[in-house]
Amino acid sequence: MAKLFSTKDKRFLKKIQKTEKELNHFLVTQWSFIFPNLTFIKNEFQIDGNVRSKGTSGRIDILAFNPKSKKMVVFELKNDFDKNVNQQASDYKDFIEDHFSDIYLQATQKYGVVLPKYTEMETDNIEVIIIAKKFTQIHINGAKKSSNITLIKYFWFEDDLFLIDYINNDPDDLIEKENTEKIRRIKNIIQNKTELSDIESFFFKKEEAKRFFSIFINLLNQIGEPTITIQQTKIRVSFNNETFSIIPYGGKTGRKSFLQINTNIDVNKVQGLLFEDRIRSNQKKKGSLGNERYEIFIQNETQMINFVEFIKEKFTNG
Repeated sequence: MAKLFSTKDKRFLKKIQKTEKELNHFLVTQWSFIFPNLTFIKNEFQIDGNVRSKGTSGRIDILAFNPKSKKMVVFELKNDFDKNVNQQASDYKDFIEDHFSDIYLQATQKYGVVLPKYTEMETDNIEVIIIAKKFTQIHINGAKKSSNITLIKYFWFEDDLFLIDYINNDPDDLIEKENTEKIRRIKNIIQNKTELSDIESFFFKKEEAKRFFSIFINLLNQIGEPTITIQQTKIRVSFNNETFSIIPYGGKTGRKSFLQINTNIDVNKVQGLLFEDRIRSNQKKKGSLGNERYEIFIQNETQMINFVEFIKEKFTNG
């Protein structure tokens, strides 16, 4: 149970009771201090239709907008206890989705709220913030699994003091988490470490190409520290004064290759390897996405292993 002690009066302050209407008014008048990360649209927001799956109310306690997620935010206020958290979140989502254009027009034209262009808004999802004096553990556990449902407990005390407690999705915690992630990414950039998620994105839906690339990088990691740079059309790998350009394919090109590796290392003696020399006698140098001389086309695991073993021997034995 939350208690608030006054060092001035040397006593615990008493909790007091106020209505949902008073709670609504208080939040609206103190909005910029309590929810500085959200844009207030309207309290007692009215629109035709049923917000709840049961009932006829078309009223939203408070409607707001999250500039970061581009989502509408629905506030549900309870004077005491809320026992239908998941159902309400589902009802609100369906209601906003079905009436989004009307809600957007009212917010921008009737209430003069500045919002992004309609096409830039997140129209098929919302955030729900439920403010009540208490919640069941079942609903708390469910809300903690969602980034779109936030539970806030509140307490009124004498001397006009108001206490809120974020059960989940506390903005301060999220900011701290984001800052920690930013610092980690900056450190990785400084240390020339490429993000795994960036590599995953680069090889999107090219699983075989990613597998062959992993074999290649794992080999280099065993004998040194390669530097990986993801560019728009290729991955550039630097290792022991050598560079490699990596281009993924889906195995459906003319050569049926999954991975192209460009290198300046002479690979003429590598058994079973399909490659092209970009320098041709009496002809202009063949164009390529990489600057290196040889284009290697990996079609299967045997070719990949042969190339990797060749590279390993070159770098370990000179």
